[in-house]
Amino acid sequence: MSLKQITIYIEEAENDFYNRLLRDITNIETCHVHSFPSILKIKPGSIQESAVFLFWNDSKAMDKQKFIFEHFPESPYVILSTIALTPEVLSQVAHPTCLHLAEPSYSIGNLDLVLNFAERLIEDMIRSIAYDKIREKVVVLENVFEESLDILMQIDPTTKQIINANKQAVVVLEYRLDEIIGKEFSFFIPPVEIDEDEEFQGNLIESSSLRSKSGRLIPTESSFRLFPVNGKMAIWATFRDITERKRSQEQVKNQKAFYEFILDNLDSDIAVLNSNFEYEYTNPVFLSNKEIRKWLYKKTDVDLAEKLDLAPEFYETRKKYLEVAAKENEIVEFEELIQDHNDKVTYLLRKYIPIDDSETKQKRFISFGVDITERKLSEERITYLAYYDALTGLSNRTLFIDHANQALKNHKSTETLLAFYFFDIDNFKFINDSLGHTKGDILLQMVGARLKRVMTEVDTVARFGGDEFAILKVDVPNKSAAAEFAQKILDILSQPFHIMGRDLFTTISMGIALSPNDGVTSAELLKNSDMAMYKAKELGRNNYKFYTYELILRSEKRLYIENSLRKAIQNEELILFLQPKISTITNQVCGAEALIRWKHPERGWVPPIEFIPVAEDSGIIERIGDWVLEEACRLKKQWTEMDIPSFPLSINVSGKQLARSNWSHRVQATILQYGINPEEIELELTESSIMENPEKSIEAFAYLSELGIKVSIDDFGTGYSSLSYLKKIDADVIKIDRSFVVDLELNEDDRAICKAIINMAHSLGLEVIAEGVENAAQRDLLHDLGCHMIQGYLYSKPLPVEEFVVFVKKFNESAKTK
Repeated sequence: MSLKQITIYIEEAENDFYNRLLRDITNIETCHVHSFPSILKIKPGSIQESAVFLFWNDSKAMDKQKFIFEHFPESPYVILSTIALTPEVLSQVAHPTCLHLAEPSYSIGNLDLVLNFAERLIEDMIRSIAYDKIREKVVVLENVFEESLDILMQIDPTTKQIINANKQAVVVLEYRLDEIIGKEFSFFIPPVEIDEDEEFQGNLIESSSLRSKSGRLIPTESSFRLFPVNGKMAIWATFRDITERKRSQEQVKNQKAFYEFILDNLDSDIAVLNSNFEYEYTNPVFLSNKEIRKWLYKKTDVDLAEKLDLAPEFYETRKKYLEVAAKENEIVEFEELIQDHNDKVTYLLRKYIPIDDSETKQKRFISFGVDITERKLSEERITYLAYYDALTGLSNRTLFIDHANQALKNHKSTETLLAFYFFDIDNFKFINDSLGHTKGDILLQMVGARLKRVMTEVDTVARFGGDEFAILKVDVPNKSAAAEFAQKILDILSQPFHIMGRDLFTTISMGIALSPNDGVTSAELLKNSDMAMYKAKELGRNNYKFYTYELILRSEKRLYIENSLRKAIQNEELILFLQPKISTITNQVCGAEALIRWKHPERGWVPPIEFIPVAEDSGIIERIGDWVLEEACRLKKQWTEMDIPSFPLSINVSGKQLARSNWSHRVQATILQYGINPEEIELELTESSIMENPEKSIEAFAYLSELGIKVSIDDFGTGYSSLSYLKKIDADVIKIDRSFVVDLELNEDDRAICKAIINMAHSLGLEVIAEGVENAAQRDLLHDLGCHMIQGYLYSKPLPVEEFVVFVKKFNESAKTK
């Protein structure tokens, strides 16, 4: 064959004729061939030029023909058939050229003939399109000439007579077109002293004017260029009316004072610097002292720093970014910290915007500064919460583990030990319940203060949450020394605490693990000290216990729970409870959190705090998580059929689930299996679970986010609080931990933390939910702070599914009547 380069798209079919066609076409070296299941599924943007479509004459032939006419009108197509095609059939579905290939009459010669004809059709179409484009350009140019708002004339270069003029010339000059044509163009233009050669090289003549029929002089700028017209060279003269420009120049003068007034009254500081980085303008926000502002004219930041007694970093930083803006000719943005001689700290977000002054041909820089002190202090507070306990000021679990890992890594001595102490306050729940959370918090703060007084610089003391504390001591000489320190802690914490007019006596139970004998990792040592602490409690509390091999017996209980838990999944002993979430805007149920409950056939209800950690450690949590997901999807489908209002159902996700490579696909498959909207499911995870495998977490939730599944960050502010990972995880909802809500109406620090978290969430476009809301005062404060949703015993405890459905209907109906 003598075909040129064309691309053939052939529709697949399960017959011998298709295989023969594909083989013959593939043997044509100059052709590219692509097969596809159906022409109706081709994406319009994916087809190359010079395309020929081959598709089968079936029940959808007319739809295919319509599809090609709409999306690929320049491409011919060929009808394929295993039987002979009659003229009547071809007239209905074939290309206007009746291109077709039928198996009874097929030969390579016919294929060659059809494809060559198709190729010529493509070439004709391309030429036709090119010709149409040329005609369009000509029409456009004619329209541009005729409809231009500038006065356009075509002038004979020999006679200087006007050959043609546009509508604008007729309107402005007040002459008819036949009165303009034939006149020398100088008739309309006052004499201008200019070199004739330059005149026709396209030079602009400013401050010239045109004279109309009524004698009115019209200020213009004009240009003259040689250009071919109908095969001959002609002068194209363009005259632009600049009356408005001159008027604008006057307006600019008037507006200058107006704009300076605006700049002087902006809340942000504004300054203008010249190419030497010298100040030419500053507004009152930049410098409130008017005398210093006058003094600063033509001065630099070096002079300003000396005048205001600022550190050298002030002008060094500004100079560095000014030089970047000048070199790159781009806007530069940076944050700066300014501390004056009174130690007042101000954070500014500054921009340097380079501009080119058309009059002086010099570069200038607009300096734009916004005070972000309040935002920075809020961010620093949140960052502080990432590593320190907000209540006591002690290290939190994250910082403790980091210090522990460093100590284990750097401990080389074989003569000293690392001691891990883990303890909690005996009967602390009774103290909270009987005296109130406020006094409980004060007790925790006082415990933290006493612990700080007995720590050395190299020791680490942390609050893990609730009433749990941990201490790390390095270079402990021996076990006796470790015991002496433990007794010291017991003694100082057994002294009475004077809280709000009364003395409160407490005791603690402590477990101790020593490295390297009891473990070589922080996780192992914390686990063993935790086991030892529970042994101390069993022995009567108010004492300490070293980790010993006997404590392995305690793990047998965990093994029993683990085995029972595996049977619980098989025997369907797990039950899903739901706790409603209430919108602060609509006062309607806007979601629910799915919570797992276990009813053991012998022990009855097993507390989640007892079996969830076992499930996490053993990996059973993955199977439980899959069951919860499937059960939640089943419920959502059932509720849809029952016409229960649609809202997201939150499912808690563990770090173990995130570690699975196919977990996100399992979530997608389950949602598709039940045919529910992905937005009906919300995945709730803690910051610590993200950090177990941050990269996999980011990858999994990026995939699920594209499907429309919401992501909620649970217990925000108590874990890692990594803002960088929070951004990468692309979260939709932040859940404020109950520890910041429990005394919200009484504790100003809690209110400040909640406000900072909510403001940060708003700025990131995230929704906020607060858990643990127990009274109306907390609800009202959260509403005023801008919290979107609340969850807690104020409305409902976690309910079985049937009771939850009744609650939703009753609550929503009650809310509508209010």
